[in-house]
Amino acid sequence: MSIARRNAIAAAIIWALILGGLITAVIKPGAANFTAPEQQIWRILTAIIILPGFLLNAYLGWRSRRGLREGELDERDEAIARRASEATLIVVAILVYLTAIILYETHLPSGTVPTGWMYLLAYGTAALISLVHALATLIVDLTGAADG
Repeated sequence: MSIARRNAIAAAIIWALILGGLITAVIKPGAANFTAPEQQIWRILTAIIILPGFLLNAYLGWRSRRGLREGELDERDEAIARRASEATLIVVAILVYLTAIILYETHLPSGTVPTGWMYLLAYGTAALISLVHALATLIVDLTGAADG
């Protein structure tokens, strides 16, 4: 198994857990109550939950640069990453757009969207980008879509 594939598997697992934690941290107190002063612990928890993912991304970026220098990664790995980035942009853009429209439509009668949903959209988008990129990397690698 290549280093790029191992990195993608690790990132997919970690970011799936992080995204699940973020969703739980917002849903547990309720999106409408999430920004209430007595729910500050949940807001702090969301920031803490996402931190390991950012550290993992920094490590994987460093590891990839080192792998390129040492020949552990090659042009095919770069092509896979490029294709995965293209797919990630499209998937995340569509999901954020649909989420914004759904939030707008479901909260139209009240005229406001609870800020808890905005927290989840912001933090969730950061987690979703890394999760989708890792999954797209695995799919492109396994299907050979970067070879042609």
